[in-house]
Amino acid sequence: MKVRLPQRGFSFVEVMVAVLLLAICAVPMMEALTQGLTVSASGVDKARELRCMKNTMETILAEPYQTLWTAASQDNAASYVLPDDASCAGIVRQLAISLCEQTGATTVFLTPGTAQNRREAAMLYIALTSDKGYSFTTMVAR
Repeated sequence: MKVRLPQRGFSFVEVMVAVLLLAICAVPMMEALTQGLTVSASGVDKARELRCMKNTMETILAEPYQTLWTAASQDNAASYVLPDDASCAGIVRQLAISLCEQTGATTVFLTPGTAQNRREAAMLYIALTSDKGYSFTTMVAR
Protein backbone atom coordinates (compact mmCIF):
# COMPACT_ATOMS: atom_id res chain seq x y z
CA MET A 1 0.00 0.00 0.00
CA LYS A 2 1.21 3.45 -0.82
CA VAL A 3 1.29 6.27 1.60
CA ARG A 4 -0.45 9.35 0.27
CA LEU A 5 1.39 12.57 0.65
CA PRO A 6 -0.78 15.53 1.45
CA GLN A 7 -1.20 17.85 -1.52
CA ARG A 8 -0.45 21.39 -0.73
CA GLY A 9 -1.30 24.40 -2.95
CA PHE A 10 -0.29 28.01 -2.81
CA SER A 11 -1.69 30.10 -0.03
CA PHE A 12 -3.52 33.36 -0.71
CA VAL A 13 -0.60 35.37 0.71
CA GLU A 14 1.90 33.66 -1.61
CA VAL A 15 -0.30 34.39 -4.63
CA MET A 16 -0.67 38.05 -3.62
CA VAL A 17 3.11 38.46 -3.15
CA ALA A 18 3.73 36.95 -6.60
CA VAL A 19 1.16 39.27 -8.23
CA LEU A 20 2.69 42.27 -6.45
CA LEU A 21 6.18 41.37 -7.70
CA LEU A 22 4.90 40.97 -11.26
CA ALA A 23 3.14 44.34 -11.08
CA ILE A 24 6.27 46.05 -9.78
CA CYS A 25 8.24 44.66 -12.75
CA ALA A 26 5.54 45.19 -15.39
CA VAL A 27 4.99 48.93 -14.87
CA PRO A 28 8.58 50.00 -15.76
CA MET A 29 8.58 47.61 -18.71
CA MET A 30 5.41 49.17 -20.10
CA GLU A 31 6.83 52.68 -19.65
CA ALA A 32 10.01 51.66 -21.46
CA LEU A 33 8.00 50.25 -24.37
CA THR A 34 5.90 53.42 -24.60
CA GLN A 35 8.98 55.65 -24.59
CA GLY A 36 10.62 53.46 -27.21
CA LEU A 37 7.67 53.90 -29.54
CA THR A 38 7.67 57.69 -29.00
CA VAL A 39 11.39 57.98 -29.72
CA SER A 40 10.94 55.91 -32.86
CA ALA A 41 8.25 58.28 -34.15
CA SER A 42 10.38 61.36 -33.49
CA GLY A 43 13.27 59.68 -35.32
CA VAL A 44 11.05 59.30 -38.38
CA ASP A 45 10.20 63.02 -38.23
CA LYS A 46 13.88 64.01 -37.97
CA ALA A 47 14.76 61.75 -40.91
CA ARG A 48 11.98 63.32 -43.00
CA GLU A 49 13.22 66.82 -42.14
CA LEU A 50 16.82 65.91 -43.00
CA ARG A 51 15.70 64.44 -46.34
CA CYS A 52 13.70 67.61 -47.07
CA MET A 53 16.64 69.89 -46.28
CA LYS A 54 19.07 67.78 -48.33
CA ASN A 55 16.75 67.73 -51.34
CA THR A 56 16.16 71.49 -51.08
CA MET A 57 19.89 72.23 -50.95
CA GLU A 58 20.54 69.96 -53.94
CA THR A 59 17.78 71.73 -55.88
CA ILE A 60 19.27 75.14 -55.07
CA LEU A 61 22.77 74.04 -56.07
CA ALA A 62 21.40 72.68 -59.37
CA GLU A 63 20.26 76.19 -60.32
CA PRO A 64 22.40 78.08 -62.83
CA TYR A 65 25.10 80.18 -61.17
CA GLN A 66 23.77 83.36 -62.76
CA THR A 67 20.31 82.83 -61.20
CA LEU A 68 21.79 82.51 -57.72
CA TRP A 69 24.15 85.47 -58.33
CA THR A 70 21.23 87.66 -59.36
CA ALA A 71 19.19 86.63 -56.32
CA ALA A 72 22.11 87.37 -53.99
CA SER A 73 23.02 90.70 -55.55
CA GLN A 74 19.45 92.02 -55.58
CA ASP A 75 18.04 91.34 -52.15
CA ASN A 76 20.01 88.62 -50.36
CA ALA A 77 17.85 85.88 -51.94
CA ALA A 78 14.51 87.26 -50.80
CA SER A 79 13.32 87.03 -54.41
CA TYR A 80 14.43 83.40 -54.74
CA VAL A 81 11.42 81.13 -54.23
CA LEU A 82 12.16 77.81 -52.57
CA PRO A 83 10.81 74.88 -54.57
CA ASP A 84 7.59 73.27 -53.37
CA ASP A 85 8.13 69.76 -52.14
CA ALA A 86 5.45 67.46 -50.72
CA SER A 87 7.99 65.87 -48.38
CA CYS A 88 8.63 69.29 -46.81
CA ALA A 89 5.07 69.83 -45.58
CA GLY A 90 5.15 71.49 -42.17
CA ILE A 91 8.87 72.33 -42.31
CA VAL A 92 9.70 76.03 -42.39
CA ARG A 93 12.83 76.61 -44.46
CA GLN A 94 14.79 79.86 -44.72
CA LEU A 95 17.35 80.61 -47.40
CA ALA A 96 20.02 83.30 -47.43
CA ILE A 97 22.39 83.82 -50.34
CA SER A 98 25.17 86.34 -49.81
CA LEU A 99 28.15 87.44 -51.85
CA CYS A 100 31.52 86.96 -50.20
CA GLU A 101 35.21 86.91 -50.94
CA GLN A 102 37.99 84.92 -49.34
CA THR A 103 40.92 87.09 -48.23
CA GLY A 104 43.52 84.89 -46.63
CA ALA A 105 41.85 83.00 -43.81
CA THR A 106 38.96 85.46 -43.52
CA THR A 107 35.66 85.54 -45.33
CA VAL A 108 34.51 89.06 -46.20
CA PHE A 109 30.85 89.58 -47.09
CA LEU A 110 30.31 92.01 -49.96
CA THR A 111 27.56 94.48 -50.64
CA PRO A 112 25.81 94.14 -54.00
CA GLY A 113 27.48 97.34 -55.25
CA THR A 114 31.04 96.20 -54.53
CA ALA A 115 30.41 92.66 -55.75
CA GLN A 116 29.77 93.71 -59.35
CA ASN A 117 33.43 94.72 -59.75
CA ARG A 118 34.64 91.39 -58.34
CA ARG A 119 32.41 88.97 -60.19
CA GLU A 120 35.27 86.57 -60.93
CA ALA A 121 36.64 86.52 -57.37
CA ALA A 122 33.39 86.66 -55.41
CA MET A 123 31.66 83.52 -54.19
CA LEU A 124 28.12 82.73 -53.18
CA TYR A 125 27.55 81.91 -49.52
CA ILE A 126 24.38 79.79 -49.36
CA ALA A 127 22.76 79.05 -45.98
CA LEU A 128 19.61 76.96 -45.66
CA THR A 129 18.06 76.56 -42.20
CA SER A 130 14.93 74.94 -40.83
CA ASP A 131 12.84 75.84 -37.82
CA LYS A 132 13.54 72.46 -36.22
CA GLY A 133 17.30 72.63 -36.04
CA TYR A 134 18.96 71.59 -39.30
CA SER A 135 21.27 74.02 -41.05
CA PHE A 136 23.16 73.52 -44.31
CA THR A 137 25.79 76.01 -45.46
CA THR A 138 28.02 75.96 -48.51
CA MET A 139 30.08 78.30 -50.65
CA VAL A 140 29.89 78.22 -54.43
CA ALA A 141 32.61 79.60 -56.66
CA ARG A 142 32.11 80.43 -60.29
